[in-house]
Amino acid sequence: MKYAHFEPSVEKFAEKRGLPKTKVTKLKKAVDQWLDSVRIDPWYPAGLVAAESMGEPATQATLRTFHFAGAAEVSVTSGVDRMLEIADALRKIKTPSMRIYLKEPYSKDEDKAREFALSIQETYLKDVAKISEDYFSREIRIDLDEGAIEDRGLDKDTIVSKVAAKVKKKVEPEGNTIVLTFGEDMPLMKLRKLRMSLEKLHLSGIRGIRFAVVGKDGDEYVVSTSGTNLKAILKHKAVDHTRTISNDIHEVAEVLGIEAARYVIIEELKKAYGDMEVDLRHFSLLADLLTYDGYYEAVGRTGVAGKKGSVFARAAFEETGKHLTEAAIWGEVEHLKGVVENLIVGLPVKVGTGRVKLVMKLGE
Repeated sequence: MKYAHFEPSVEKFAEKRGLPKTKVTKLKKAVDQWLDSVRIDPWYPAGLVAAESMGEPATQATLRTFHFAGAAEVSVTSGVDRMLEIADALRKIKTPSMRIYLKEPYSKDEDKAREFALSIQETYLKDVAKISEDYFSREIRIDLDEGAIEDRGLDKDTIVSKVAAKVKKKVEPEGNTIVLTFGEDMPLMKLRKLRMSLEKLHLSGIRGIRFAVVGKDGDEYVVSTSGTNLKAILKHKAVDHTRTISNDIHEVAEVLGIEAARYVIIEELKKAYGDMEVDLRHFSLLADLLTYDGYYEAVGRTGVAGKKGSVFARAAFEETGKHLTEAAIWGEVEHLKGVVENLIVGLPVKVGTGRVKLVMKLGE
């Protein structure tokens, strides 16, 4: 092979597939041809080409939001909005979601998959009851909704016990109504705060997962969620932790590590650009840049752009006066190695032919 360092990998692949020698030779030739086609020349402006290749389609993109079939509540931000979320490394994204793959028998049985989806969906008391307070009689009234309780897979006794534990007193419901009576010494402000905390009383499910819907991926059932809690969901015995993923890149970095976050950045960029044709290597280059320091950071002045070694490059992006002043105070030296700094001073950019110096020897 021309590219000898790839030969062991090709031979290992051929051995795994049981390919005969004639096909192994053809495979090596095909790999050489492919590597030739993707090879770039020395001093090729890879960053500039990637920026143009991703920037131009982005200007033509429309703001789009895709929905999972049959559930308008489980939506995913796409298009320009999602591109900005990724580039700005936002910690609070508009539509956090997870795609949960299941182990058997959950992945093959729709009823079990729906049962699982229902069990992880977070439920609070306000979701299954109407709660009101009466300041004159110092009472809090909880009217339970039987239909909502049944839909959420709960039972009334569990709810009553959780309410009793919260208010730290014995609770005796009358039908579907719970009346909590307090003495005259209960301050009205404390009564109101108690009512508000009862609304947020957690009854079941995993915190952060607001909604879960079952869909089909090939011949197996998968669960898509609105909201994320990757750390908690990966502990569930029914979940295939090798494929389950969240679109919250910071969460993925914290739970699975920076390499997993890099993979998610690439996949999310591919989804955001949709059917616009952008080479995968451009996405890979941006993902490498955003995760280079071992953590996920933004492109802007607080991230990648603000850490550039060139004074002019930092000044050209944002806060020009600040960067030039600090550079003067600390005696920084501008080496004019990048694109922006050479454009500023009117010199040839040091990429491609601009990197080569030619000397002509004149004849006598």
